[in-house]
Amino acid sequence: MTDRVRSSVRALVLAAVGGLLASALPARVPPKVTRTVLPPIVSADGSPLSVDALRGKIVLVNFWASWCGPCRKELPSLDRLAAKRSDLVVIAASVDADRDDGIRAFAGRYPHLRLGFSALPAVQRFGALGMPYSVVLDRNGHEKARVPHALAWDGPDGAALLFRAR
Repeated sequence: MTDRVRSSVRALVLAAVGGLLASALPARVPPKVTRTVLPPIVSADGSPLSVDALRGKIVLVNFWASWCGPCRKELPSLDRLAAKRSDLVVIAASVDADRDDGIRAFAGRYPHLRLGFSALPAVQRFGALGMPYSVVLDRNGHEKARVPHALAWDGPDGAALLFRAR
């Protein structure tokens, strides 16, 4: 087994176990209002995606992977939500080890989402036990919620979380 395959299998097992644990957890509201430093996110061309450049908008960062079933199920609801809300930017940050896997899973399907890429270990250090993992930031970049599981973002639960960020 090559190092790449071994690394991918390890990441998949950690994400699956973490996802099972995280699915039982509720969305978390941070205890204090602080600027959140997210794991580094880059665009498809490798340039940094900065949430600071999005000041004045509500920002939802969704960490996902092409191999994650709940992630693929959640992305369409994020796209529908982003299509309805001009005050919201949704960054879908793939944690796939191979960016091409994320690009293939995303390509042409979600026109209202901004595709980004982040490293799974960095997202895990940020607090993600599994995928998907989402963070909601208000217009000033303050963290308002973390969601450690899939959610129908265009439904009432998503609306309630985004209401906190208005």
